[in-house]
Amino acid sequence: MSTSQRRRPAYLVIADSLRSKIESGELQPGDRFPTERELVQEYKVARMTVRHALDIVQIEGLIDRKRGRTGGTFVRATPPTLSLTSGRSALQQLREHGLDISVQVLSLVLIDAPGHLASALGIEDEDPVWEARAVHVSEGSPIMATTLLIPHSLAPELKEQDLEKPLSTLLAELGLTPVFKRDSLMAATARTEEQKILGVGRTQPVLRITRTVKMEDGTVVAQLEETLRPDAVSVEVELGEDPSPSLD
Repeated sequence: MSTSQRRRPAYLVIADSLRSKIESGELQPGDRFPTERELVQEYKVARMTVRHALDIVQIEGLIDRKRGRTGGTFVRATPPTLSLTSGRSALQQLREHGLDISVQVLSLVLIDAPGHLASALGIEDEDPVWEARAVHVSEGSPIMATTLLIPHSLAPELKEQDLEKPLSTLLAELGLTPVFKRDSLMAATARTEEQKILGVGRTQPVLRITRTVKMEDGTVVAQLEETLRPDAVSVEVELGEDPSPSLD
């Protein structure tokens, strides 16, 4: 390492080096990454230093660590981009990108809406609300946890299999035609249950998108919270009309 590099923590220098190997194409998507032991020998540092460096490139979405007999560390493909202005749910967009997403329903229960949920849904306190929790899995890895809230009055007979569909499809089958959707996006640390579901650490950031869907008369028909691993997607917002000529 050069003199200037020695002034920086070793794990940051190693993370820069690993990132450069991926961005230059020396390591391609799907390639098996060097083991911790190999990296310790290559950079002549302690194993903990190597682990810190790997944590950084994993948070950046450049590598994927898998457990088990066929596990290891692999270079990730470029994550799909979600558009917040498309009006479509994350599940719908991910499937449009060609990902094979399976939905595992964790729970579907009727709850009495506490004050803050009742206010968000525009209903009375203690009114019954469906609360559905699920995890979305791609290629054996969990990438998104969701919590869906729908007033019971709008969907008296909601079933678990209904939750495998994109929200727009589900609402259409319920005879509901929303005209307004509001998304809020925030970066946050994973909640305790999300850490278990998504397999992330308590300090690892996640992307949390909360969508509120309304009918023409202002009735809130659903609130969907999507919590995504930051290495699973990137997010973009488009404003105005793209002046670039169409390639079609």
